[in-house]
Amino acid sequence: MPNWEQDTGIKRSNRDTEAEQRPVKPMMGPQKASADSTGFTSQVAGMNLDSVMEKAVEDRMAEYMDQEKQKEWDAKAEMGLSDLHEQGDAEQEEKNKQEEERDGAGAEEEDELENLRARRRKMMKDSQEKRVKHQGLGHGQYDEITEEQFLKTVTSSNLSIVHFYHRHFEKCKIIDMHLSKCARKFFGTRVVKLDAEKTHFFVDKLGVKTLPCVIVFVDGVALGRQVGFEGLGGDNFTTVQLAWKLKQFGGIEEDVDLDEEII
Repeated sequence: MPNWEQDTGIKRSNRDTEAEQRPVKPMMGPQKASADSTGFTSQVAGMNLDSVMEKAVEDRMAEYMDQEKQKEWDAKAEMGLSDLHEQGDAEQEEKNKQEEERDGAGAEEEDELENLRARRRKMMKDSQEKRVKHQGLGHGQYDEITEEQFLKTVTSSNLSIVHFYHRHFEKCKIIDMHLSKCARKFFGTRVVKLDAEKTHFFVDKLGVKTLPCVIVFVDGVALGRQVGFEGLGGDNFTTVQLAWKLKQFGGIEEDVDLDEEII
């Protein structure tokens, strides 16, 4: 076995020298060719360098394309999110509009309901006031009046019916019976009777020639008359039949049902 120290005269060390500790740099360029070199080594070194550069360029381009794609996807995602926000805003706006319309419709319905209630209260009040007035004028009862009371009677009430009668005529008594029922049933009309023998003036003025004679007055004007039992179908006519005839003349404001029995 050779003896290093004897052969070289240099003592070996367990540590590397300063030069040996330096890092080895890769040889990137072509090696220096000798006089007898064919250039193959240089060519191989150049090919390796080109391959490394191409690979670096490809990697860089791929990274750039990935970044561009990511930007494109981010932009699309942002646009989609924006569309969703816009759609959500539009839906919320439509919802708010519908709620406002419902609130407006509810307010209108409430106003209409209140107006209806107000009209009903007014109608009830007017009806009550009218009823009180009619009671004061004698509506609802069948009274006998005198010649002096005649004009006041037919002008004070909007509707009035006057029976010109004779105390000894049976047909006049039948009319009295039916008119007494009508007075109680139809409160809107003042119904009275007047002895024809005691009011020659109005008998002549109104042309009363046949008894019984029932004359309808509207605001003091004579608009129709029922003479005897004409058009009533004989002596056995009903109260509602007479009431129907008087309503045709405008003397009754309430409805008259021919199938109803008036008592």
